[in-house]
Amino acid sequence: MTTVDWSVLSGPRVSRRTLIGLAAATGAVGFAGRLAATAAAPRAVLGTIQDQPKQGGTLRLGFGISQIPTLDPAQETTGIVAGELLGNLFSSLVQFDEQLGLKPDLAETWQVSEDGLHYTFTLREGLTFHNGDTLTSEDVRYTYERTSNPDFASPHANKLAFITDVATPDERTVAITLGTPYAPFLSTACSRGPGRALTPVPRRPIEEMGDQQFGLTPVGSGPFMLVPETANTGGEGFEMIAFEGWYGGRPLLDKIVVQIIPEPSSRLSALEAGDVDMLDIVPPTGSAQLAQNPDLTLVDAPGTNWWGVSFNRARAPWDNPDARMAVAKAVDRQALIDTAFFGLGVPSVGPIAPAFGWAYVPPEEVETPQAFDLAAAKALAERAGLTGAKSSLLASEDDRPHQVLRNILAEIGLDLTIDKVQTATYFERRDAGDYDTMITGSVVDADPDDGHFNFFHSEGPWNTYGYVSEEADRLIEATREATDPTERAKLFRELQTLLQAEVPFAFLFHQPDQTAFHTDVQGYVPIPEMRYLETVWLDR
Repeated sequence: MTTVDWSVLSGPRVSRRTLIGLAAATGAVGFAGRLAATAAAPRAVLGTIQDQPKQGGTLRLGFGISQIPTLDPAQETTGIVAGELLGNLFSSLVQFDEQLGLKPDLAETWQVSEDGLHYTFTLREGLTFHNGDTLTSEDVRYTYERTSNPDFASPHANKLAFITDVATPDERTVAITLGTPYAPFLSTACSRGPGRALTPVPRRPIEEMGDQQFGLTPVGSGPFMLVPETANTGGEGFEMIAFEGWYGGRPLLDKIVVQIIPEPSSRLSALEAGDVDMLDIVPPTGSAQLAQNPDLTLVDAPGTNWWGVSFNRARAPWDNPDARMAVAKAVDRQALIDTAFFGLGVPSVGPIAPAFGWAYVPPEEVETPQAFDLAAAKALAERAGLTGAKSSLLASEDDRPHQVLRNILAEIGLDLTIDKVQTATYFERRDAGDYDTMITGSVVDADPDDGHFNFFHSEGPWNTYGYVSEEADRLIEATREATDPTERAKLFRELQTLLQAEVPFAFLFHQPDQTAFHTDVQGYVPIPEMRYLETVWLDR
């Protein structure tokens, strides 16, 4: 096993095979989001110096999910689908580099006014969608109108709420005006993968097939195109083939076969047996196992994610802050990580993720009222009537952390039942607020704004558990308007302190971004929680 570790929590490590170009970098958010974020992340293409890319071949990608409800960028709410699949089917205005900084994608250049209110994008010449339709500035405007239409109800419309005008003076120019500065606009609204609110979609196929069918058999402009007759997003998966007309040139691979394998042990077995060439994400239960295999390469980068327990305030006893704090204080985060994830993770004190080094503060440097204190947790549970109470924990896919949490909370007398459902049902119930508690969070974030507004603003699309705080709204809105990275970091930390005290979530852990593949898979560029696969080739 070749192991590359660029975690912010430990130094680089390399074993068994020589790699080149290893580096870690720390930067900052530029004015008006010109740089999306900082990550202590790799700057490398995995391969040896004598390797020469080879054209052709099929990459079999094992994907850890049971269902993919939609592949429509404006409707997709599953982070790993956005970062690891949509980023290959759809190009956007800008894309990420290894440090989560921004570089050109469909937009050859862009300019931001000094006041942060005017963005002017110049598109590349000769852009086309997968169906051959020309991609112009009008498609960007159509995408804006579609995503922001209230009747369409896109969960990403809030990222476009600052826009007051989208002008298209010619086929290659898009001039966007904001009413107020929105610092992460480029990364959260315009980027390939996570920033899917403005990912250009073609009008003609959508009007011909309708929104629902477009979500099943989408037409994008990315390096790979979906083979419609293979689409089985609710079951086996689908195939993507190289797009000859991609602006960056034909990808090296001929085809990517996405194989849906929801069960973690089956996914691990498929990789080791050679039934798949690569895993989207390595299940923590198998990381050590894969590390012993000399035929595999493991890449470990910092995560943009955070996870915690959310409490539905519309259901007793979770309307009582003492009950919520009792749960928060009952959890020894490191013990949970050790038991559920074999030590792969870091305790969370809030929703600022390790990949965003410009704002992140390690847990050992943070004092939080949610810190583990079992005696205090028992006292709070007794006072809140939690001792002897029953509740349920909504779960989907791998419920190992849920089982561990249930055992932990039994220590304070809470009888927690795990309510395990399929992925589509899980998200339907989350969006409807139909649950008592759930372990949830944010993944594949382009900026901390993704994991803050969506969950903690009173109008956030995934704030379905009833958290309303004028102070939280004020701080979130201030982080969006502030253009200085130091000021943004300060505001995010103030917000984190407020969330720790008001306990909308009991914050639990951050996970590293681990992927693994056979050693004949070459050219992979590690970008935290994203999989841009146009550089990948097979040494066969």
